Amino acid sequence: EKPLHIHAAVGIGVVCLVIGLPLWWKTTEVYRVSLPYSDIDQLAQYKIQYGVDVTVISFDEQMVGVDLAALSKHLMESLDRNPIPGDISSRYRTSVKEKTSQESSLLSSCTSLSDLDAKLKEVFKQDHNQYYVILLPQTSQLKVNAPEIGLNRNIFFTKTENDLKQFAGQIAQTLKEVVVREGSVLKAYEAAKGSRNQKFYRLQPDKERMRTVRSHPGYDITFTLVNPQPDIIDAQWDIQHAVRAYLEPLTKQLKKYATVNIQSQVLYFTGLMTKPKTDTQKKEYYYTTKELPLIINPIEANLGSPASNNPELNFLVYVPTRDEHPLHIRDDTGMNLASNAFLSPRWGGIYIYNIPSPPQNASLPVRPSIDMRKVMEIFLFQIRLLFNLLYQGSTSVNLMPVGNKVVADWELDGWLRTHCVENLATATATLQSLAQLLGQISNIVINDDIGQEVQSAVQSIKESYQHLKEGFLEKAFLASRGAIISSEKAFFDPSLLELLYFPEDQKFAIYIPLFLPISFPVFSSLYKACKWFRERKVLTKAKQE
Repeated sequence: EKPLHIHAAVGIGVVCLVIGLPLWWKTTEVYRVSLPYSDIDQLAQYKIQYGVDVTVISFDEQMVGVDLAALSKHLMESLDRNPIPGDISSRYRTSVKEKTSQESSLLSSCTSLSDLDAKLKEVFKQDHNQYYVILLPQTSQLKVNAPEIGLNRNIFFTKTENDLKQFAGQIAQTLKEVVVREGSVLKAYEAAKGSRNQKFYRLQPDKERMRTVRSHPGYDITFTLVNPQPDIIDAQWDIQHAVRAYLEPLTKQLKKYATVNIQSQVLYFTGLMTKPKTDTQKKEYYYTTKELPLIINPIEANLGSPASNNPELNFLVYVPTRDEHPLHIRDDTGMNLASNAFLSPRWGGIYIYNIPSPPQNASLPVRPSIDMRKVMEIFLFQIRLLFNLLYQGSTSVNLMPVGNKVVADWELDGWLRTHCVENLATATATLQSLAQLLGQISNIVINDDIGQEVQSAVQSIKESYQHLKEGFLEKAFLASRGAIISSEKAFFDPSLLELLYFPEDQKFAIYIPLFLPISFPVFSSLYKACKWFRERKVLTKAKQE
């Protein structure tokens, strides 16, 4: 019977070691698709460079070929001077030429700069990577005393000084600070990376960076009419017509780059929590700038929010009660603000709309109509500020009124450039965080969907870098938007958290109680079997001798 027991122990040991152990290893193996870790590490070493093409066209007969060559040289020197600090840089490609006969006749046929700006767009067939500096003669009726930027990509100058170097410096300053807005691009990049360039920020809080809404594939805008006394003043507003007339041009311009969802509501709110101050001499009520933040909190709690991951912007029209009419906002000097509205960074704005109180013998409620033109002008200005579409710098320039266009072409270019850089920095940081997480926890499941999203994000980032360097802003932005969408899908994929993950040292506390009772008799039996076979071999050899 002993040989039978020995062979049974050997069979059980072979089954456990040869079949059971590999089977357990294979069935508990974590599926991890291969990711481009080396490419993700290289993305952190990339330096962003955006290209800007500038063509200078001289309509000035006094500027001959020699002057234009000198202007081209000084312009390149001015544009290359004082580069942007950090991992981001600009690259200007310039050309200076004289006007053609077609362009000359075009100038003589126009009666205004806006007319010339529109016709030049048709002639040049402008796109996102070309800006035109138009040098107007002093004898022209369209000459300008200060640089003027059109609605398209034309910047108009009139040479008033003989110093070409100083004139080139003026052109370069206008291009870098106003049109391209290198400062805003750097701020967006540093904010997305989570770092701050002390040389640029000068250790002061930056209003533009704090106010601007972060880049996102979509935005939710809610217009709210806050009416605290509908039984006395039931204000009426035609918000649908106002959105179609004033806001649809903006949504159409941004349609290719971001989804803007617009909704409206009427809120019958009992009043502001903070009581306004009273001016007995003027018989009016007012809030100071320090009291404005206290107004938002009680109203915001009653606004509600849509079920969306998009950033939400709220714009409120508040109709004061009859007991607090008229209600104004006063600045630090004690003067009433002409707009009677204020802006909250990354949140929206509130417009206090005073409606004359009904007389005591009036039939209640009265139903006055709100002037939506006045309301939408204020809200559009605030939207342009929140989207960082409005230039507010120190460089002295004249800007053509945008009118119904809402956003000028060069402003849209700046928006695309800024958000493209921000998307690239955010997507790169997200991929690096994901790679670090997967490297630290080796048993996280990485399915094929995550691998595809990571590969797509890396490829989109590389494409965006290339397009941005060549100056194709639209292609660069769309690629960067695809990169940030793919990177966030990979990072927040639910499959990454479907299992419980234990540190490597804690796995021993789980597996030892399971395998020790099984492995001890198996190895003990194998040891006895080996000993028996060895003794049997010795006995057999002794018998043969």
